[in-house]
Amino acid sequence: MARPASHATATQLAPAFAEAERWVGKAFPGAVLAVGKGGRAPEIRAFGRISSAPDAPPMPVDAIFDLASLTKVVATTTAAALLVDRGRLDLDTPVARYLPEFGGAPGHDAITVRDLLAHSSGLAPEGEHWRKARSKAEILAAINSMTVEAPPGTKSVYRDENLILMAEIISRISGQPFDRFVARNIFRPLGMADTGFNPAPALLPRIPPTEQDNRLRNRLVHGEVHDENAYLMGGVAGHAGLFSTAADLSRLARLWLNGGSANGRRLMKPQTIALFMARQNRPETSTRALGWDTPTLPGGFASDLASPRAILHTGFTGTSIYIDPDRRATIILLSNRVNPTRENVEIRAARIAIHKAVLEALDGR
Repeated sequence: MARPASHATATQLAPAFAEAERWVGKAFPGAVLAVGKGGRAPEIRAFGRISSAPDAPPMPVDAIFDLASLTKVVATTTAAALLVDRGRLDLDTPVARYLPEFGGAPGHDAITVRDLLAHSSGLAPEGEHWRKARSKAEILAAINSMTVEAPPGTKSVYRDENLILMAEIISRISGQPFDRFVARNIFRPLGMADTGFNPAPALLPRIPPTEQDNRLRNRLVHGEVHDENAYLMGGVAGHAGLFSTAADLSRLARLWLNGGSANGRRLMKPQTIALFMARQNRPETSTRALGWDTPTLPGGFASDLASPRAILHTGFTGTSIYIDPDRRATIILLSNRVNPTRENVEIRAARIAIHKAVLEALDGR
């Protein structure tokens, strides 16, 4: 096998870029793919068009995407790690110590911060709060009364509510609105100038529209969060609502890849990064780290070539992030696969094929 280059080059990645192009019009109207290697600036390419409209302009390489659930790791998990690093957040403290209003329902007192981040809280599936609630306060009240279906730590089930609560804890500890805390403590230090919640109207030309929403808003969603619960929470939540670019997310990925250091600055200790990247074994069959997921091998969206030590996450709108400490590589794939409708699920096959092509290219295959 040829020796992999110390950084990803355009020539090396040409087959992977060709694979991404192949999915235009099948899995998504357009996409942006960024591949970094060795901690260096990534190679970034845009594909297709900004929307499914026949006259839509080409997808810009600096397109600002609705990240959906990548918010959980880019904003909420990174902020939680920062507070743990600073000694202000304890993973094994009950959630109700930080959010007393959460402790009133049966079983809630036993749920810890670690359970929220490892998705082992045991909260029952009651996710579509937007069908009854009409505000952030009403959604939080609904979460505070949710049923616990399994003892914490005994079952791993992905729940948006876990990270919604986590953002509330971060805000309570910091004494700042969640969006302000992450902007000041993460995005600005990393130079992520195009990352934030509720993007300004002037940025609309760079924002790919998402879905024609016939469930709540009865309009095309463009420049506002796609997730209904986050929309009713004012566009700022721990599980969804963040907008960003492939270049900005590559900066965030390098922070995790480099053990807490990026842009010539150390934001966290390597031990904290290692703690959050490690599988929590809550329960032992779970692939979950803290906030992050790890590859389900063999297979998973990052293909059977994924490193067992990698961390990763996906977003419903067609976004994903993959950080590989063994290859010293990062892969950011952003698309608006829900435009015009979420019924198109070809992104599942596209993610696997594109990640496999990238990893093959990085391995010199």
